[in-house]
Amino acid sequence: MKCLALDTTTDVCSIAVADESGVLAQYDFAHKMNLSRRLMPNIVSLLKDCRLDMKDVEAIAVSLGPGSFTGLRIGVATAKTLAQVLDVPIAGVVSLDLLAQQFDYLADAVVCPLVKVRRGEVYYALFRVNRGSVERISQCEAGPIEHVIELLRRQPAVSRQETPCGPPSQGGQPGTPSPPAGEGRGEGVNPQSAIRNPQSAIVFCGDALEEHLPLLRDALGDRAIESPPWLSYPKASILAQLALRKIAEGEAADPLSLVPFYIRRSAAEMRMEEAAR
Repeated sequence: MKCLALDTTTDVCSIAVADESGVLAQYDFAHKMNLSRRLMPNIVSLLKDCRLDMKDVEAIAVSLGPGSFTGLRIGVATAKTLAQVLDVPIAGVVSLDLLAQQFDYLADAVVCPLVKVRRGEVYYALFRVNRGSVERISQCEAGPIEHVIELLRRQPAVSRQETPCGPPSQGGQPGTPSPPAGEGRGEGVNPQSAIRNPQSAIVFCGDALEEHLPLLRDALGDRAIESPPWLSYPKASILAQLALRKIAEGEAADPLSLVPFYIRRSAAEMRMEEAAR
């Protein structure tokens, strides 16, 4: 099944074509705030390089966020339109999950993706790698980097009921759309999940890492492990792999109801609300 995957959540857009046998091609490009004009031409070029036409696409994968509000809207709207026009299944994946999935080869590693929100704040979640699978062990949240540090210091045990990856308990807003079941609500989280060793190293990644690395090192010392820059943005090839797995397991989404996973409202929306009071 040929799957076209789109991640538009960061300053680097990633698009790929893959099937069950592996990745056919992937384009990663800095869109420089011109994504609406560059996305479709790059998709056409990508398919051409794979010797495929648009009609050959059999599934669509899209990153739901969190991430850039504008990028998310463009990416999700494009993916939904293609899925409806081509009449093919679509699956969405949370971008924090995509970032953590890059480290599935690390035995029993703890991974913490950090994605830009605005100055001083990040989107984040904790993951643990267990025998090649990546398990989320905290909520998806938005807040100051100090919240991340405090979470890592507390090392709490979490349960399925406590880890919905929907509206966060801190930094989020009531009414923020939650992703469909299986896409970010924490399904499959082990009730006994916790960071096993309170002094274990934490692998950090994401486009907010560079800004906050000095503070993380001051607070966590040698426990804070910096990932290389090329792992700072989600990869569409991984997105395609996860989406194909979801579709094969009967977890395709309804393209009409699929929505971005913002966690929090945009600054513009918050300013409008303040002005209306």
